[in-house]
Amino acid sequence: MGGKLFLSAFLLATGLLMASCVPGVAAPPDGAASEVSRLLPEMEIGTFTGCRGVEIVYGVRRVPASRATVVIVNGRNETFVKYRETIAFLAAAGFSVWAYDHRGQGFSGRLLADPEKGHVESYDDYVADLDHLLTRIVKADPAGCLLLAHSMGGTIALLHQLRHPGLVAGLALSSPMLGFPTDPWPACLVPPMLTLLDLLGFGRSYIIGGGPFRPEPYASDNVLTSDREHYEANQRLMRDHPRIRLGAPTNNWVRQSLAAIAEIRAGAGRIGIPLLLLQAGNDRVVDNRAQKDFCRRCPGCRLVPMAGSQHEILMEKPAIRETARRMIVEFFNRVISGAGRPDPGEKNEKGKE
Repeated sequence: MGGKLFLSAFLLATGLLMASCVPGVAAPPDGAASEVSRLLPEMEIGTFTGCRGVEIVYGVRRVPASRATVVIVNGRNETFVKYRETIAFLAAAGFSVWAYDHRGQGFSGRLLADPEKGHVESYDDYVADLDHLLTRIVKADPAGCLLLAHSMGGTIALLHQLRHPGLVAGLALSSPMLGFPTDPWPACLVPPMLTLLDLLGFGRSYIIGGGPFRPEPYASDNVLTSDREHYEANQRLMRDHPRIRLGAPTNNWVRQSLAAIAEIRAGAGRIGIPLLLLQAGNDRVVDNRAQKDFCRRCPGCRLVPMAGSQHEILMEKPAIRETARRMIVEFFNRVISGAGRPDPGEKNEKGKE
């Protein structure tokens, strides 16, 4: 009992020291579409209004007589501009490619008065945005529609698949966020801590120790990629386009992420489409053990470790990213040909690694 009182007192004291959030309005990204058009002249850029009135920026690279449609669902603190090389690779392989920026980040509308807070009210909103894109904008034949999702995008794509099955034929996951470190807090204490902070009115505050965007020069021990060229290109993108800068997540983002992950874990056995899960061997951003556990539970999942890769597999050194891209295209080709499910022996062997 004394421990609980101490924890409550500590959280209250910490919360009072944190800057409270002034509720804001979902600001439309004025000029964002034209800004993206200048960065990606090879794509058609547009916007749609997502739930709660948030403007979402998207793009499409059409391929005549395309083999299928691929929709890229990016991760936290990303923009699809970052995936230009991957989009070009998929287009060269015969796929039309759609991509978009999530609410609250990239070139899409922000949710709070402080635009650098990584916030979401609920993953329901992320799922609704993806569903709107798939059903009302892309309008692709489900038999020929595929998803490529990275990190948080994997969480969103899997949650969408649980709630709206039948809209896509297959899903390639790059370092999906199916768990993440909670250091220095024991994992069992984090959900009640976040609930308490929300009750105290700090759900929209930065996580403890977090704050606005700050540039981080390349260091060999960074957690994102060992490819200096890609790392510095992304830093330049944020330097040159201030509207896409994002700082740490809010307490509610973490709380909602954990809730989404729990829902996916509970429903893994109901996901019936073919899945390719590329796991970064040196990942320190998300939990690889949680990925393995998910793949064991999910009947159509094939897990492939990418040795030597940090979190951003598709932004890694050439040998890693080119191998990953080829594997994704091969997987997509198998899916649309009707041979996308993994061989049981292959799946079991990968699951033991």
